[in-house]
Order: sequence, then structure tokens, then C-alpha cells
Amino acid sequence: MRGVTPRLMAGACGMATTKEKSMAQVAFAEEAKLRPDVMLAKPVWLDPAFEDPDAVVDLVRASAPYPLSARVHKRDDNGQDVPFFRIFWAHTRQVRVPGAEPYFYNERFMEAAKESFGATVIIPSAIMINISTPTIGGPPHRDLPYFRGAEKFPFWLLKCMGNSDLFHPWAVPIASTLSWFYRGEAGDFEYWPEGPDAPSKLVQAPLWNVGIVSDNEYMWHRVGAVGPEAERKQPGEITREVRLHASDDGGWEMHDQGKVEKFPADKARISILWKAYAFADEAAEAEYRNHENDLNPRLVAEIFRKDLDRQGIAAPASDDPVTDPAWKTTIQKNYEPKFQLQNEATYKY
Repeated sequence: MRGVTPRLMAGACGMATTKEKSMAQVAFAEEAKLRPDVMLAKPVWLDPAFEDPDAVVDLVRASAPYPLSARVHKRDDNGQDVPFFRIFWAHTRQVRVPGAEPYFYNERFMEAAKESFGATVIIPSAIMINISTPTIGGPPHRDLPYFRGAEKFPFWLLKCMGNSDLFHPWAVPIASTLSWFYRGEAGDFEYWPEGPDAPSKLVQAPLWNVGIVSDNEYMWHRVGAVGPEAERKQPGEITREVRLHASDDGGWEMHDQGKVEKFPADKARISILWKAYAFADEAAEAEYRNHENDLNPRLVAEIFRKDLDRQGIAAPASDDPVTDPAWKTTIQKNYEPKFQLQNEATYKY
């Protein structure tokens, strides 16, 4: 039910208490949610992904140098970084890199998203370039979630909110398209379309100008190890200051505090991740835009506090999980990913 204002219950003094307000907001969120609590769309294969793949790769190279993804998202520097680099061509619905417009508004992606999600309104949100040089594999994860009202929340908090499974009523339906340019060794894309208790599926190299549309905020997936086994970097072998440059010979160079390491093109795995809002109809889009059902720090704190109380864990006293260090420590300690590989060492996402 959309467009309904939450009705607040009165407390003993005739005014709604903070707890009662939170309960009313949660109930309203359940009524007005924009997507189900489970995976909304099955993966759809795209071949080809782009009309002019050479132009795409040229822009990828022209966009160098690349910082680490960990630096872009301001993750805690624990000295365990791996060579996974990222930049944004577009972010918050705005193109940031000249020349990226045709890829951000890729009609092939938009039509596939409509088909996969059963949506009629597709609004491109972001497009990012990921490049990995030889390294160990990543862990299973779900992409950083989009929640109503949480656009400016820090990366660590959004990650833990997704891990908690407490915020489904505020989730926004997001179509993800991953496309690849990689002809080297390993570099698989592994995903669990039927959930983590079912067998996984693999998309294996060589991968060139192909892609997959999926519900990555709800589907577990990961990047396998990249490159020859003997050349794979382990966590901590590079610093947070490393940059990946395009070299004149068509390959890549990793610059890390005066040290330069060269990689031929077939040892750099390029993936392009496109994100778009996928609304069922214009009414759902309007519901998202009216901001009547947005999260705020106080409500997030109340939801976490209730769940921590259920577990017998003391919650911080403040109502600001965004900036209070005590909340960060508590949330990160208690809301780790629920699905982890048991038979392979991976870097920390």
C-alpha cells in the first residue's frame, strides 16, 4: 500500500514515545516496501554487452590511474589489501567521466533489466570499472545495498545493514549488470542463483564483451582467484597507496611507493558493473521519491538495538550509528556475512 502516512500510537502522556514512533515507522515500511525480501530476478545472460567493445576498453585505459576499491570506499586500513582497483564512470545518477554517457545509458542493459526484474521504470544509477591483477579469490558477498534515506550512510554501515537482514522493508530494487573483458587464466565469476544452500554456477574465462543481469544485492556471488597461481598476490603485499596505470605497450603497471610492477593485458581482469533502479511501475517510483518512508540514523539505531537486545548484547546509548565509534565497533563485530566459504582462503570484502 503506497502513499499512506504512518499513524502514531499515543503513549501514557498522550504523545507518541520514541519507541512507538519507531514501531509505527517499521509497520509503515512493511506496507510500503518496494521489493520482496528474497531474490527478485533470475540472472539473464547478455552477448554482446556493448556494441563497440574496443571503444569501451579504450575508455577503461584512458580512465587510469586506478586507486584500490578499498580506498575509494574508505574501508578501514587493516594492512590486508589486495590488487582490486576501482573508479566510477557515473555515480548518484550523474556521469563523472566524459565519454561514458553511451555506456551509462546502455539501451541493451536497460531492456534486459526490464525483462529480468519485470520492471517498467529503469533509472541508471552508477557504473564502475573494476580491474584485478593476479590475486587470490574474493569471498561470497551481496552487493552494497540501496536503502531509502541511506544514500549518504558510510560504506561500513550499509554493509552491516545488508548483512543483518533487518532492513528489507527499506530496500530499493536495483538491477546489476556485470560485463567482462578478460582472456587470461582463472578469473571466474561464481554465483548462487538458488541461494547459498544450493550448488553454485560458474562463468569462466575467456570472457570478452559478455555480461549478466542479476539481483546482486540479494544474490550471493564472488570473483574467483585471478591469474596464474604462482603470481597471485596475498593480502598485505601492497599498500593502500598503490595505483594501477595503463602502460604504453597495451598492458598495465602497478605503482606502489616507488616500486613498479608490469602486467600484460591478459593478466588484468576488467569488469564493468552497471547499476539501475528497477521499479515495477511509475507508482513505485513515486513511492521511492516521496521520502515518506526514509531511514534515518535514529531509526537505524533503534532497529539494531532491538535485535542486539534479542541476542543479549548491550547496545551503545547514543542514537547515531553513523558517527558514534561505539556503534561502529558493536555493529561490525556482530553483523558479519552469514555465508562464508569453508574450503578456500579469500581476502576480506
